[in-house]
Amino acid sequence: MPQFYLLSVLANAFTGLVLSADYLGTKVAFFTEWRALLENRKAKVTLGIVTTAVGVLKLIVRSPGEGVAFVGDLLPALAGILLGAILLGESFRGHVEKAGEKVDRVARTVIGYRVPIGIAAMVVAGLHFLFPQVLFL
Repeated sequence: MPQFYLLSVLANAFTGLVLSADYLGTKVAFFTEWRALLENRKAKVTLGIVTTAVGVLKLIVRSPGEGVAFVGDLLPALAGILLGAILLGESFRGHVEKAGEKVDRVARTVIGYRVPIGIAAMVVAGLHFLFPQVLFL
């Protein structure tokens, strides 16, 4: 369905932009406004849920003109699931009182790499938009 294709591209691009807004805001003034979404918990939770759901649905629903059912959307689907999980983990990390030490250490490690992951997700979204019928995009 073309709706899930476009939704996947937009969700991955927006979530990647929100995750990397700290770094990109120092380079280009336009991106400083996206940093406000990173501070808004409701926006983070909503975007995280949407991105994760679209990533899971991309594993089930094929893009238009795609011959291989699963492999064609594997990279955008995994990127969506990872981005949504990072955004949800970041928004819920401070609100969980009894998070274990291992969970907190993993969360700090993954959140520390949110800028490169966000930029990589924007690249994946752009390539998936430009080349929708490539086997691994």
